[in-house]
Amino acid sequence: MSSSKDNKVCKNKKCQKILPAGYKYKYCEACRTQHAYTAKKVIKGVGSGAASLVVLIVTRGKIKPGK
Repeated sequence: MSSSKDNKVCKNKKCQKILPAGYKYKYCEACRTQHAYTAKKVIKGVGSGAASLVVLIVTRGKIKPGK
């Protein structure tokens, strides 16, 4: 007699897959992979934006792209 408390489910509201017994993560493998991919893309985008800002500050705005 296993109750619903014994069954762990993925914390992603759109997923809700039942996780195996003894699984140590809150999210299923697919959701964890997707989250890592999204975080990697965000960090990459923020990094390129920060690099552009550094160039702008160092050159004091003397370089104007598009000319």
